[in-house]
Amino acid sequence: MSDDTHVMSTTDRLVYMAHQIARNMAMMGEAKAVAALAEHLTRFWDPRMKAQIIAIAQDQPERLSPMVAAAVARMAQGRPAPAVDAAQFNAVDEAGHCDAG
Repeated sequence: MSDDTHVMSTTDRLVYMAHQIARNMAMMGEAKAVAALAEHLTRFWDPRMKAQIIAIAQDQPERLSPMVAAAVARMAQGRPAPAVDAAQFNAVDEAGHCDAG
């Protein structure tokens, strides 16, 4: 059991989650990862979460990595999602990737 009693604020948690998702998509390359992250946020985040991450991007842009900032900007502009499936998996025999998932 941990002695750590730190509890993340909602803002800290949203920033953390956005960066965590971005790290998982980074292997796609920056352009595809930005599009996939924007799609993920649009499809799966609650409207309140989306509004709050947009506010963070506007009021505290230094808290977001360039990839997260670009994805949030794309989402905020309401651009239609490209044909990038944020939940797609790599082929089993694709070089450098695993078949987990």
